[in-house]
Amino acid sequence: MKKDGFTLIELLVVIVILGLLLTLGSKSLRTARLSAKKAKALVELTSIETAVNAYHHKYGKLPAADSQQGSSDLDGGSDQESQDTIMILTAEDTLLNPVEMVFLEGQGASTNGVFVDPWGVQYKVLLDTDYDGRVVTPLGEVRSKVAVYSEGYYLLNGSAQTDDYITSWQ
Repeated sequence: MKKDGFTLIELLVVIVILGLLLTLGSKSLRTARLSAKKAKALVELTSIETAVNAYHHKYGKLPAADSQQGSSDLDGGSDQESQDTIMILTAEDTLLNPVEMVFLEGQGASTNGVFVDPWGVQYKVLLDTDYDGRVVTPLGEVRSKVAVYSEGYYLLNGSAQTDDYITSWQ
């Protein structure tokens, strides 16, 4: 007697093989998405750093209030300091950007100066307002007039590994 179709064992083997392939594929997909987010964050960090340098070239000072020029660095990396810097660079603050030149455009910039990374966390912008050629960051001293970093992946992992920060200087 000849039977058409598959046995129960054959069907179970196919289901197990498909399950294994899906598991392997989903891990690769997650890794690819994470790599893409890291790359996007790095591009945006570089854009912010380039905008700060262009502002410095145009106005001869860093994008910070005149009262902060020559004082200690804006290296606290507070959300408000970063917001103020972004507002100057996006020409939302016309007092400190009187020409209203847009130095920074991007999907992450919003109308209130918040510029967020791919994980939804605000970028930190640190400026060397005392012009000594260095900025102190949570990861150590950086020899630059500007340092920008993202804590999004670091906060997502909930780990204490500082290599989870995405920075403009490494």
